[in-house]
Amino acid sequence: MNRRGGAILAAGALAMAALACGAPAHGDDVAIPDAIRPLLEAHCVDCHEGSRAKGGLELAGPIRAGKIEESALRALRRRLAKRDMPPADEPVRPRVEEYRAAVAAIDASVPPTAREVAAVRRLNRAQYDGAVRDVLASTVDLRELLPRDEIGEGFDTNADTLVLPPLLLENYFDCAEKIAASVVPDDAPMSPKTVPAERFERRGQGHANDGFAWLATNGTLVARFTVPRAGRYRLSLELAAQQAGEGLARAALLVDGDAQGQHAVAGTTAEPTVVVWEGTLAAGEHRAGARFLNDHWDPKHPDPSRRDRNLAVGALRIEGPLDPVAKTPFAARAEEIAGEGTPTRRLMRVALAVGEELFRRPLTNAEAESLARVAREAAEPWRDRRAQDGPRANWAPELRALVTALLVDPRFLLRIEKPCVDGESRRALDGHELASRLSFFLWSSVPDAELRRAAAAGELDGVDGVRAQARRMLGDGRASSLATRFAAQWLGIDALEQRSFDPARYPELDAPTLVAMREETERLFARIVRGDEPVRALLLARETEIDARLAGLYGVEAPAKGAVARLALPPERPSGVLGHASILVATSNPTRTSPVKRGKWVLEAMLDEAPPPPPPGVPQLPEEREEVAGRSIRELMALHRDNPDCASCHVRMDAIGLAFEALDVDGRLRSVVDGLPVDDSAEMPDGSILRGAAGVSELLLRGQGFERSLSRRLLVYALGRGTADADDALVDGLAAELAAKGDFATLVEGIVSSDAFRTRTALRQSAGFPLPREGRTVE
Repeated sequence: MNRRGGAILAAGALAMAALACGAPAHGDDVAIPDAIRPLLEAHCVDCHEGSRAKGGLELAGPIRAGKIEESALRALRRRLAKRDMPPADEPVRPRVEEYRAAVAAIDASVPPTAREVAAVRRLNRAQYDGAVRDVLASTVDLRELLPRDEIGEGFDTNADTLVLPPLLLENYFDCAEKIAASVVPDDAPMSPKTVPAERFERRGQGHANDGFAWLATNGTLVARFTVPRAGRYRLSLELAAQQAGEGLARAALLVDGDAQGQHAVAGTTAEPTVVVWEGTLAAGEHRAGARFLNDHWDPKHPDPSRRDRNLAVGALRIEGPLDPVAKTPFAARAEEIAGEGTPTRRLMRVALAVGEELFRRPLTNAEAESLARVAREAAEPWRDRRAQDGPRANWAPELRALVTALLVDPRFLLRIEKPCVDGESRRALDGHELASRLSFFLWSSVPDAELRRAAAAGELDGVDGVRAQARRMLGDGRASSLATRFAAQWLGIDALEQRSFDPARYPELDAPTLVAMREETERLFARIVRGDEPVRALLLARETEIDARLAGLYGVEAPAKGAVARLALPPERPSGVLGHASILVATSNPTRTSPVKRGKWVLEAMLDEAPPPPPPGVPQLPEEREEVAGRSIRELMALHRDNPDCASCHVRMDAIGLAFEALDVDGRLRSVVDGLPVDDSAEMPDGSILRGAAGVSELLLRGQGFERSLSRRLLVYALGRGTADADDALVDGLAAELAAKGDFATLVEGIVSSDAFRTRTALRQSAGFPLPREGRTVE
C-alpha cells in the first residue's frame, strides 16, 4: 500500500475492526403455545412426523414434548402467516380465524424477530456512479475500475455485503484519480518534446552520424511520440540534403502515415531546413517523419560531390497543446464557486460546496480548511514549472487534488448513521441521514439541493415532508434507477447480457439483443415509476416499447432501425412481463426452456413464496435437449414428482412453469417442440387448471400476493436489509394500500413514512462492518 492510502486505510481498518452486532441466535428450545397445539395435531402431524417429515420439519416429537427449537417455531409462524400450509389441495384446512389466532399465539410466546441495518456501510457501485455523475458531471465508466457488488437478500443495496476490504481501497484511489483528471483536465501545455535522429525508424538504405539520420535511397524515416490530450500541436522537423543532379532534394512530411505536403530541401546539417506542421492530434501515440522522394545517382558526374543525392533527418520537435483547454462543466462551476482570494480560501469555498453534496451534510470551516491544505500539498510537484504562468497557475492541479481527496474520504465512501445513545431503543434519523436514505433509495445518488434544503429546514422531521419529497423525486429522471437497479434485480434480468445460448438453435440471442430485452422490461417499469401506468401493468400491459430486434421475435411490425417504438402486442401474446423475452430468456437453459425455473421465478419474484432448496441427493432434471431421450419435458417432470421429497414443492411450481411452454427460450410463440405438440395447460394442487401464461397472470391477479411481493422486495431494497417477523405488519399494510390504490407512488410513500425507514433501533449499534458473506455478484 502506498502512502496515499494512509489516512483512509486507517479509518477503514478501524471501521472493519468493530463487527456489527446482529440479532441473537435462535437455537434454544421454547415451549409450544397451548393455543396452537390442536391446530398442529389436526392439520400438520400427518405430513411432518418422523424421518420422512416433509420439508425437514418434524412436529410430532416436539408436540409430545411440548417444546420446539425457536428457529423451527419461527419458520412455522411464517408458513401459518402466509396460510400456505397445509397445502391448498388438502380437503380440510384451518379457517382464517384459526390461522390468525395461531400467529398471534406464537407472537405472544416468542416476540417477533426484528432486524436493523448496519450503522456503517459503503456506497455500492451504482450509488458511487450516481454521486460522481450528478455532482462532478463525470462520464468515466466505472465498470472497469470498481468490482461488481455482491448481492444480499436479492439486491446490491444490502448493507451486510457492502464491506470495505483493503484491496477495494486501492480501486477507490485509482478511480478517484481518473475521475479527477477527467473533470479537471490539465490546463498547462506540456514542455516541448524533442525526438533525436537516432530514434527514427528507417525504411530504406542509409546510416546515422552527427545527429542526423540519412537515407541513401527513396524511403522513410519516422519517429514515434505521445501527446497527453487531444488538441492542436506544432511539429517541427529538421531536414538536410546532399544535392546531386538537377534541382533540390525533395521530401514529404509524414504525420501518422499521411503526406502533409512536399518540400524542397536546401538545408545542410550545419543549417538545416525546418518544415512545420500544425494540426489536431488525438491523445495517445503518433508517428511523424519524412519520405525521400527523388533519389539520384550519377557515378559519371565530373564533380564527385554531385554524384549522389541523399536526404537527412535531424530532430523532431513537438509543441502543444496550442489551444486552450475547454473547461468541463465541473471545472467551470468550481471556478465560479472559488471566486477571488488566496489559493487556500478559493479551495475552501469549493470544498464547502462540493463536500456538502458528496458527504451529504454541511462541512465545517475546519473540515474545508483541512481538505484545502491536503490539496495544496498534493499539488506541490506542479508549482515550480507553473510559477512563471501567474498567481493562478496552480489552480487546475490543486482543484484536481481536492476532487481526489473528496472522493477517497470516508465521509463520501461510507454511509454513516449515528447509533442510539444509552437507554434509547429507537431514535429518529436526523434530516441529513433521512435525505441520504431517500436519495440512495429513489435515485441511487446523493441528495440534490432541494432535498438538502428540506433536511436543513427540518421539513423531513414529519411524515408529510418526507412524503412530499418522495413524490417530487419520483418525477425526476434519476428515479429511473428504480427500473435499472431495483426492478432488474428483483426480476432477475440485471445481468442478462452475460448469458450465453446455443448459437445453432438461438442465433439471434447475442449480447445486443439480450440488452434490448432487458431494456424493454426496464421501460415498462419506468412508466410505472413515473405514474404513467398502475403497478398491475406489470402483468396487464398490452403495449410495449421495443426495437426491431424484438419486433421480429414478437411478430409485430418493426420500427425503423435503431428506433424504439411503443407497439400493441398481438392478441396471442401474453400481457405484461410474463410475455417479455427478458423473463423467458432468464428462466431458460442454454438449449431449451425450463418449466421448473419459470415456475420457481413466478413463485419467488411474483408471489414472494420461494420454494426451499431441493433435498440433497435428489437428481436434477436434464438441462440439455439431447438428454431428454424422446420424452417430453412434461413426462420427465411427472417422473421427478414421483419422488415424495420433490412432490410437495414441484406440484405447484411445475404446473406454473408448464403454462409457459408455448413460449420458446427467445420469447417466440411455438406450437410444436421436438416434433411433439405443445401443451401449455396444467393442473394446480387445488384442482384448478392453468391455461397458458394468461392463466398464470389470472393466478397472480387473485388476492394480494403480487402486491405483497413487490412491497416486501422494495422495502428490502430501500432499507438495505432483509425483513423479519416484526416487519410483517408493515408489509401487509403496504400491500393492502397498494392493492387499493394501485399506483407505485403509494407504495413508495408508505415505505418512506414508516418507522423502519425513518428511524434506527438499538439492535445494530456498532459503527463498523459485518463480516462479508457469500453472495452472487451483479453487473
